[in-house]
Amino acid sequence: MAALLLPACDGAEADPTIAKAMETKSDMQVAAAAVADRKQAKVDAAKEAAKLLEQTRIAEITAAAKLPAEVPGKLDAACEELVEAFDAFMLAGSEKDVLQWWDGHRKKLGQRRSKCMQQSIEVAACSAHALRAELPSLEGMPRRDAARRVVEACIDSFGNDA
Repeated sequence: MAALLLPACDGAEADPTIAKAMETKSDMQVAAAAVADRKQAKVDAAKEAAKLLEQTRIAEITAAAKLPAEVPGKLDAACEELVEAFDAFMLAGSEKDVLQWWDGHRKKLGQRRSKCMQQSIEVAACSAHALRAELPSLEGMPRRDAARRVVEACIDSFGNDA
């Protein structure tokens, strides 16, 4: 653009309005830039909202992953409570989640009981307690993933190597 300010071929000064006209953006360019800025702002807001939701989920799960006031004395009893809590948790999900859970329901409960019997009483009691807790931030998340995260928090807190 600086070249436009050089003297014209005949030695006369270049018209500065022409140079200014070359530097201004068209209405279309301004509108396109505004749309791009709005899209970027929406993307940034969505990322921030997702980040805050994840932080809330972690906080809720961590707060729920505690031992109940009364811990069962035997692993069998603790696992039975866990299976009942797990079943209730899965049945409280969306219709799609409930239908997926109900398909092979007995087998899945048996698998849950089997996994529980390989853990400690504390992990089973914590898991049952946490699955019964209010965890509103997990709404909208697939129930299977939510349950996995809750149980894993208890394993992290009370597992054999904890």
